[in-house]
Amino acid sequence: MRSLARFTLFVLLLAGIAVTAVAQTPPQQPQRPFGQLIDLWTRQLDRIATRTEQAGLLPAEIDVLRDQTTDVRAAALAAAALARSDLADTKKLLAPLEIKPGTDAPPETDAVKAERERLTSQATLNESRMKQCEVVIARADQLLERMTKLRSDLVFQNLMRRDPSPLSSDVWIKIGPQLAAAVNGLASATATWFGNGLAPLRNQDLLPPALWAAVTIFLWWLGRVLRRRFGRDGTHVDLQQYRTIATAIDGVGLVLVPVLAVLLVSKLLQATAPPAPLDQLVPDTAIRLIWLLLVFGLTAAGLSPGRPEWRFLPLTNDSAQHLSHSLRRLMVVGVLLDLVYVALSRGGDSSSIVAVGALVLATTVALLALPALSNRSWQAARPEGSDLPAMIGGTWWSVTRLVLSAVVLSSIAFALAGYATLASHLHSAISATCLLIAVALLLHQLASDLLEAAAAPNTPSGAWARRRLGLPTDAKVRGQYLLLLLFDVALVILLAIAIPITWNVDIDAILDGFGQLLRGVKIGGVTISLGNVGMAIMAFAVCMLLARLIRSIVRDRVLPTVDTPLPLRQSIDAGLNYIGVIVAILIAIGALGVDFTNLAIVLGALSVGIGLGLQNIANNVMSGVILLIERPIKAGDWIVVSGHEGFVRRINIRATEIETFQRTHVIVPNSVFLQNPVVNRTYSDTSSRIEIKLTVPLGTDVAVMESMLREAALGHARVLRVPAPVIRFVKVAPSGLDFELFVFVARLEDRQIVINDLNRALLAKLIEQKIIDPAPVPEFKVRGLDRLGVLLHADPEPDTRAAGKDGSAEGTGDAGAAPKA
Repeated sequence: MRSLARFTLFVLLLAGIAVTAVAQTPPQQPQRPFGQLIDLWTRQLDRIATRTEQAGLLPAEIDVLRDQTTDVRAAALAAAALARSDLADTKKLLAPLEIKPGTDAPPETDAVKAERERLTSQATLNESRMKQCEVVIARADQLLERMTKLRSDLVFQNLMRRDPSPLSSDVWIKIGPQLAAAVNGLASATATWFGNGLAPLRNQDLLPPALWAAVTIFLWWLGRVLRRRFGRDGTHVDLQQYRTIATAIDGVGLVLVPVLAVLLVSKLLQATAPPAPLDQLVPDTAIRLIWLLLVFGLTAAGLSPGRPEWRFLPLTNDSAQHLSHSLRRLMVVGVLLDLVYVALSRGGDSSSIVAVGALVLATTVALLALPALSNRSWQAARPEGSDLPAMIGGTWWSVTRLVLSAVVLSSIAFALAGYATLASHLHSAISATCLLIAVALLLHQLASDLLEAAAAPNTPSGAWARRRLGLPTDAKVRGQYLLLLLFDVALVILLAIAIPITWNVDIDAILDGFGQLLRGVKIGGVTISLGNVGMAIMAFAVCMLLARLIRSIVRDRVLPTVDTPLPLRQSIDAGLNYIGVIVAILIAIGALGVDFTNLAIVLGALSVGIGLGLQNIANNVMSGVILLIERPIKAGDWIVVSGHEGFVRRINIRATEIETFQRTHVIVPNSVFLQNPVVNRTYSDTSSRIEIKLTVPLGTDVAVMESMLREAALGHARVLRVPAPVIRFVKVAPSGLDFELFVFVARLEDRQIVINDLNRALLAKLIEQKIIDPAPVPEFKVRGLDRLGVLLHADPEPDTRAAGKDGSAEGTGDAGAAPKA
């Protein structure tokens, strides 16, 4: 009863929540007529076009106008999609009512004619609405393109704006009064701000700052606990496995709470409504302090000047200390000078302050940045005999440091020439880019170590993953590499967005282009988008996995229970592979959003390229289909093709695998079997004929020899009786009597064994019958016979005869000795 009462109470509570939600749902506003929407969109686009043609536009105002244009485009796009859907539905209803050609068609009723006219007018109206929306969309695209170009031109003009040069005498004449005016303005604003006190806070909602303070205190406590347990001084830290994780926890614990505290103080100070120019100076100061804290945290955690075992980069101790001190000195001095520069230049006429301040700031930052970019800061700690480069990053980072040094030094020249905005922009963009890349590298290494730790067999997560996957406890899991790849892709995308923003590039244009790819590009009447491509790839992969699963079930569980030969099983398996690939391709094309009626048009347009580029592949694929249907060769056949002899192991989609007698595998394209003669020794059956030829002395009894051959053949167990062995007395040769023995075996695999056994048996019988003598026959070799014949047939001269006599007296009697000349 108690459970029933609880269930009833729960149902009543859900009903009350639903009634309350329905009661609180605002009534839908009546939809405007389509004509009014078109007029409204047209007036908005006219107003935006008029404003873009006026002078004095600011980049911020262009961003607002572009957002308004994007809203109009999105509304028109939604209306066009609705009209297109209604048009498709109307055409489906109109298709059965079309007038069919022919004289024997029955007459139509008035109701059918009226319905066809109504649907035709509705289709015409929907098509007209769709075209009107497309006109609005095209005009919005033109305005967006114009505003994007206009904003880029304004940003470039602002960067290339030339202010008075600090080398000019007028600058130094005006700088004194401008400094006095700027200091007086700051003092007056500060006095006014302090005079107001905390009175403006009474009209502010202090709940968000209070929650922010509570979150800051909680994160400070959590960071302290994590640093004690898992930090570099923690008790649960493995230096070899969790070095990056402990370093990240320690660095975040050092930086996170101060950053949150700076943001909290900045929010509180902004809530007190500081007067100008302090209203802009307060958030600028907070941002610069956050950058300073991040650099201090990265150098303390990643470089670890005093603790080399926790160092993120393999730097030497001297390089780590030099790089850490250089970066900290650069940030401290640069932030202080930048704050002074911003505070003094936010007044009225401050052209001289801007010129001199930009030069001082550019010179100071350049001189302080050079030590951080020097070779001393990037010496690598390498073991003796290592082939790794002596500098961190190798050649590419050395070249990059040289380029950065040249760019930083060029800012001094820009400041001297009067390009103060360009000089300050170079410093801020380079520092922000380097910091973003450093954070991305740290996040990559942290994610890699976290995934490796999670996949380790001695961790709870790794043990759980192995249990769920049914793997051994010490098996290596490789799924973390795929997750790391996805994480790296996300990091690259974020960097591709963040780095252009730091260089003041119009990121909206890049995002619009990426959004256009996501929405789709129309090619030949077919809309292709990244989303559809991703769905098509996913559908193809899933279908291929299902096809492979079905193939494995049929091959391993179904076919072994059926009394079919092995070649037929392999042909069925290959056929299932073909069917699976074709079905997967068709489903992927459907998921891509390609209409099969338009597919023929697209393929017709691409037929030339397909015919030239994929002709060989298509030929081999179709040849494979013909081989499976006609079956001139099968898996297990002994074939000879194009000089390759062996057994067919598998007929794949594109090529056939042949295993030779040397246990090597030859991959032969399927088209070769249809374009060249193929010797199939096992086309009809697997039996084979063996031929043995031998020659015996002339005095051998022919009847005894034939009986001996027949007895040896029939005495082997693997020789077939039907057909019976054949003995042939071929001829009487000068060297002896020639015989041939033909026997048949049931399997090709038995050929070599039977040949070896028959040769051994015949040799034993020939020796036993004393037909041949196994004793070796002595051989005598006489050397120099050719020269001896020449000397015997020649007519020697008198001097030669005398020399011959003398030579004969000195002869050794060796028949093999060469005669003397």
